[in-house]
Amino acid sequence: MPKQIEDYIKENLSDDDCKIALEFTALLRANSLQLVKDEGTCWKNKTYYWVKNDDTCVCFISIKDPDEKDNRWTVWSDDINSDLLGESLITDDLKQIAWEHVDHCGSCGSCGGGRRKEIFGKEFGDVCGCTFRFDNPTENDLTFMKKMIEIQCRNE
Repeated sequence: MPKQIEDYIKENLSDDDCKIALEFTALLRANSLQLVKDEGTCWKNKTYYWVKNDDTCVCFISIKDPDEKDNRWTVWSDDINSDLLGESLITDDLKQIAWEHVDHCGSCGSCGGGRRKEIFGKEFGDVCGCTFRFDNPTENDLTFMKKMIEIQCRNE
């Protein structure tokens, strides 16, 4: 049987990182999302997963990317429509977490320089193609990451 993302998590992350990552992947699986290891040229020899709801990408997960030495693991959302975010009921605490994790353009080439986007009523001018980015997510971050998945799967 091929290795699963949980195997990579257990091999590469320790203590709190491992616990949080396993809790997140359990949530993804509980929502019947598919975790697909990307074996493309860009991600060859890296641990990078697409998370899909049917054929629609929901988020991406990277474990121990050698190009990002400070990040033990990272979760990016796919592009989330501002209207969908605006229609979502969310607490002020979760809004704050979301705003802290807006993926600002870093000129990586994926978004062409960022764009204006309204996120839970707040305007941002340089949002990357991935609306949110969580580097080494904490238990607190996980509370919003769960909501992010709910929003994208429209299971609120």
